[in-house]
Amino acid sequence: MSPSLRALVIALPFAGTYFVTRSLPVTPCDFLHEETYNSEGIIDYCGGGDSAFVDLSLRKWPLSLDFRSPAGLSPGENAEFEINIRQFDGSPLTGDDVALSHTKKIHLLVVDESLTDYQHLHPEPDSLYDGTWRCALTPKNAGKYFVFFDFIPTRSPRRVLLTSFFDVEGDRVAEPPVQEKLLFSSGKRRFELKKDESGEGGQSVKLVFEASDEDGKTLALRPVMGAFAHMVAFDGDLKGFAHLHPLENVLPANESDSHQGPLTFSFSPPGNGLYRLWAQVRISGESETFIPFDLKVGS
Repeated sequence: MSPSLRALVIALPFAGTYFVTRSLPVTPCDFLHEETYNSEGIIDYCGGGDSAFVDLSLRKWPLSLDFRSPAGLSPGENAEFEINIRQFDGSPLTGDDVALSHTKKIHLLVVDESLTDYQHLHPEPDSLYDGTWRCALTPKNAGKYFVFFDFIPTRSPRRVLLTSFFDVEGDRVAEPPVQEKLLFSSGKRRFELKKDESGEGGQSVKLVFEASDEDGKTLALRPVMGAFAHMVAFDGDLKGFAHLHPLENVLPANESDSHQGPLTFSFSPPGNGLYRLWAQVRISGESETFIPFDLKVGS
């Protein structure tokens, strides 16, 4: 056997191992989600999540974001937004380049500067232009809106967070929260957060979420994006956010599942202050509901 043929025979197993390894599912996003499979057998990063607040004024990702908003946008006006995202090497971020995370490709968190209008959207890739994504929303307030993108690229399954903003014309009338409020009532329903006082001062704060009717009966929660509840926490300056998921290891197997009882969240604030938290749930037979809470950390 010639030396070149011998080298080829030796190299073949290593080459085969390399390509087989490349074809295997990517390693899960270990600090945010665990690897699960949805009902179609597709990997969907899901699970407990990271309780830490991410300050996007300090931490950056090597992707470029061009967020284009319509000119002259007014409160109550529905508008379409165009988003262009390019990866670290300059290539467009297409739908195939983003993994499923809690049943969606991209999670777009939109909140105004008063923290009183929060929306959770999911941009869709443009069918004609690679790297272009689109979504529509209706801002309720005048003033500055902040947008936070949360997704997991398939190339390297590590969470990516990007941020931008847009302006809505008009006189600002909404005022930001000024004191702690952990109870919210809507019609005949009552939503409450109970906190563990021992975990403040930069440490994790345990938050127990409960939903009940006027008689105190626990409400049944339906699945929302692969979980029975989601929660986000914003600081007053909107430098960043924390995207929280229940600590209980109970994930819905299908859309008909339900959960009754408290759900526990862990939040690691960057420091003392007042934080606006928005819980996102779906009550049986209804659309999704967003519930505001205000959490005071420290004295």
